[in-house]
Amino acid sequence: MATENKKYIPALRFPEIQNDGEWKTDTMETIFDIKNGYTPSKSNSSFWDNGTIPWFRMEDIRKNGHILSDSIQHVTPAAVKNAGLFPAYSIIVATTATIGEHALIIVDSLANQQFTFLTKRKSFDNKLDMMYFHYFMFIIDEWCKKNTNAGGLLSVNMDSFKKLTIPYPSSLSEQKIIADCFVSIDKEIDATKRKFDLLKEHKKGLMQRLFTAKGKTTPELRFPEFQNDGEWIPRPLSDILNYEQPAPYIVEDDTYKKEGTPVLTANKGFILGYTDESFGIYSKLPVIIFDDFTTDKKYVDFSFKIKSSAMKLLTLKDEERDNLRFIFECMSNIVFEEKEHKRYYISEYQHINIYVPSSLQEQNQIADTLLSVDKQISEYDKKIKALELHKKGLMQQLFPKL
Repeated sequence: MATENKKYIPALRFPEIQNDGEWKTDTMETIFDIKNGYTPSKSNSSFWDNGTIPWFRMEDIRKNGHILSDSIQHVTPAAVKNAGLFPAYSIIVATTATIGEHALIIVDSLANQQFTFLTKRKSFDNKLDMMYFHYFMFIIDEWCKKNTNAGGLLSVNMDSFKKLTIPYPSSLSEQKIIADCFVSIDKEIDATKRKFDLLKEHKKGLMQRLFTAKGKTTPELRFPEFQNDGEWIPRPLSDILNYEQPAPYIVEDDTYKKEGTPVLTANKGFILGYTDESFGIYSKLPVIIFDDFTTDKKYVDFSFKIKSSAMKLLTLKDEERDNLRFIFECMSNIVFEEKEHKRYYISEYQHINIYVPSSLQEQNQIADTLLSVDKQISEYDKKIKALELHKKGLMQQLFPKL
């Protein structure tokens, strides 16, 4: 919490407002009416059936972002308590359970009890721009994560929260300039994410046409030079791939560094960190790393170490017959249900048949086509991460520290 004589001046200011002096401050409870959300009784159908009033949960933020105009679930007017709906342009902030998330709600609404509503008091209508405050809330989100009550259900220390000092420019014009800066960055991030998602959908559709469908022995889409090459051949993975146990390549010290040899897992995390260990580095590339329990898999073409013994390392038996990237893409199309927690590769997975063209050249062309799409997807992913890093850096400069 700020001391009374602390000065609030950001590290970076726009040229037209360089000489506007210190920012004003007020406490959270001075600026906002602070109230908890609630969940109407699920057993009372009159609160829920054919509801039209937005009722927000964490899932809404995860699915639709941090500026929300509608919710996934709705309630009826009968569910609304006497105090009425929380007015549009209130902030919801998670103060229990998953702390450190918020959203600007631009409609009259309700939310569940995980959220605290921040509704601007009338006296601040001409003092605080809510789009500006929405972006400043990302700073407060981090404060919330560090200021929780000890013991019991994880929750923000609300006494400290209400008395938290909030700095803001004295002029609405400076607030709006800051907000507009972040709005423009968010628009670019959103546009890039849409292109990223479209490319992933494009690849998914392409794979459905370039590989054989269930019950078929030839794909729907075939390159002209292979149109007359006949049916694809069913082959078990054990006929195509060697497997190696990962024991020699498992990292010993899991205190990861910021650089060095990557430490990999086959799940979403992929690169867990880096190690400076110079022994037991896997370099027989390319290779497919395969999680024996989840059947997650990754194609890897750089040297690495492994996180755990749950992996299998898969390489081609005959490089003159098969293309490993093509086989990896085939494996990505396999629908496999993990019914229990056990190792699957040796007992079941390697016996799965996949349809493979007899021509290595056809495998190569399919693999190269999909690789070109993957490279585009990767470029958009890098751009998204760079924009988000740029946004984070600007926040640190355009907002003073709490």
